[in-house]
Amino acid sequence: MSVRIGVDVGGTFTDIVCFDEEQSRLTLLKVPSTPKAPDRAVIDGALRILRESGLSPQSVSFFIHGTTIATNTLLEGKGARVALLVTEGFRDVLQIMRQDRPRLYDYFIQRPEPLVSRNLRFEIRERMLYTGEARTALAEEPTRATLRKIAGLGIEDVAVCLLHSYANPEHEHQLGSWIVEEIPGARVSLSNEILCEFKEFERMSTTVVNAYVLPRVSKYVENLKNGLVEVGVRSGLQIMQSNGGLMTAEAAQKHCVQTILSGPAAGALTGLRLSQQAGFGSMISIDVGGTSADVALAHDGRLHFAEENEIAGHVIKVPMIEIQTVGAGGGSIGWIDAGGALQVGPHSAGAEPGPACYGFGGTEPTVTDANVVLGRVNPSYFLGGEMKIAPQLSEKAVREKICQPLGLGLEEAAEGMFRVINAVMTKAIRKLSVERGYDPRDFTLIGFGGGGPLHAVDLALDLQIPRVLVPPAPGVSSALGLLTADFRHDYVRTLLWSTREHTLADLEEQLSFLKGQVLSQMASEGIAAETVACLPHLDMRYQGQGYALDIHFTLEEAISWDSLRPLEGRFHEKHQSVYGYGDAHHPVEIVNLRLAGVGKLSRPKFPLLAAGPADPTAALKGHRQVFLRGSWQTVAIYDRRLLKAGSLIRGPAIIEQVDSTTFFYADQEAEVDALGNIMIRV
Repeated sequence: MSVRIGVDVGGTFTDIVCFDEEQSRLTLLKVPSTPKAPDRAVIDGALRILRESGLSPQSVSFFIHGTTIATNTLLEGKGARVALLVTEGFRDVLQIMRQDRPRLYDYFIQRPEPLVSRNLRFEIRERMLYTGEARTALAEEPTRATLRKIAGLGIEDVAVCLLHSYANPEHEHQLGSWIVEEIPGARVSLSNEILCEFKEFERMSTTVVNAYVLPRVSKYVENLKNGLVEVGVRSGLQIMQSNGGLMTAEAAQKHCVQTILSGPAAGALTGLRLSQQAGFGSMISIDVGGTSADVALAHDGRLHFAEENEIAGHVIKVPMIEIQTVGAGGGSIGWIDAGGALQVGPHSAGAEPGPACYGFGGTEPTVTDANVVLGRVNPSYFLGGEMKIAPQLSEKAVREKICQPLGLGLEEAAEGMFRVINAVMTKAIRKLSVERGYDPRDFTLIGFGGGGPLHAVDLALDLQIPRVLVPPAPGVSSALGLLTADFRHDYVRTLLWSTREHTLADLEEQLSFLKGQVLSQMASEGIAAETVACLPHLDMRYQGQGYALDIHFTLEEAISWDSLRPLEGRFHEKHQSVYGYGDAHHPVEIVNLRLAGVGKLSRPKFPLLAAGPADPTAALKGHRQVFLRGSWQTVAIYDRRLLKAGSLIRGPAIIEQVDSTTFFYADQEAEVDALGNIMIRV
């Protein structure tokens, strides 16, 4: 029997999906997260969903997990005490960072403190040239003396970033072996293994982040692996990476930095799959959870990737799906700033104590409380009625913390909170669309997460997006996206070649080397070579430039070429498109060769929704008073389980289901398609 389980841990809830391929049956579950021991919610929730599905733990063939442990460790500043070893003279690179400034004219900007303090950064006498030639040999005895000093400080986590190790990692590998000998139990992060690419600060920062989060991530993954084995799940554990691909738990324990955006990446992948199935090439997805909202964008069927990101001010240069995250979720807290203005977020009530209406001791008004006050959320049908919430506690929190300080009525204050949090999410969408030259009117907005369908139509109205798509299981869609992921690993080699001095044969040789690395890694994870697709691309620039453009090509295309001229042509065209000018006579450089290896897995085939009449009356649960645009209005309430393919619903309406609530206005209508999606015409 083939059973797949996907688990996505959020700040408030842990989402679990179980798909039985033999029965073509999908089961969903949301359970409160357990921040003090997040693996407990994962294991207990998995056992519960198996029990409710009538399945045994032994039947699980794939267990896939999206985790936020690395992200939270970095945001909370609760990582390891790390020692950093660098080439002599480069001790302060981590502090100096780069010339760029986050805000150009802010003289008082405060950069984050380095993750490794200066007294724990140690210089090693050695020097490697960018050509890979050793100019100064690695001195053994002084180096071992430094390592013994580190051991005496009780430090077990060591990051190593020697100059130009991407060109020749010999010194780093030798240093790594000495570290293990001199510091028993040391966990070592070598920059050539974490990021084998030029640019010393970026490589150093990424390696340090890996070392900083490694103990906490490794322990969590180990506990989860062992816990699953103890309860009978023998499938092994797969972890979602920031690039939207899977990796084994063992790989995740070593390359923890690859999991920094693990959870949000699953949501972005969900949006892409949904848009492809529905026939839309361009989509904007917004995943609204309990703590944050994650925005991703796909244009012409391709998600946007970033080769670099910044979390809590720390630069991380690994390939990852480009995601804009803001502190805007159901648990985001409403507050009054020093100027007397209403603010919402980024602080969240989280899972403990949670929104006031949960009755777990929370007293701060949250977005969930505002939606309860406005009548958008049904107090007796939260999580399908499994979790009872108290509207009076929501009203009390909003009155005391918002109404009284601002002199507002209850509904007016709650609606104000709703509009403020929508403005925060709208700004995040603009950053990935309008500010990148994309017109939101050409996209479909996909709203999921527990709160996405409640806010999606308002966001679409603000941005003039014509359509909103709400998937069949929006509250657990990120977990569902985990089940559609493939294995993926990204490799890079810095070349710094002039296209006039190198040939296609040179490029093919480098491609062959990286392809060998891809196939070797995939083989170690049990992925057959014939299922692996290799996707190459280049970072190219005009000689003398400090930035590069991403140029894609296929292995099949490269075979048909007789020179590098086609790549030069693509670069000139893209430079013209991006910057408005190009120079076909200027020499071009290949900076980096990148190769993404994708080990394709079979996709689960979800059942289609049965067709039915356009009249949705059979799904009508009743009517409820909802506060809309300044007044109480009567709104029809529908049960999503009873809607059929072809059902047509005219607003104002609320569609309730176990994991989320969908809302739209009087001048809008929604239709259910064969895949079970609700398509709202805004």
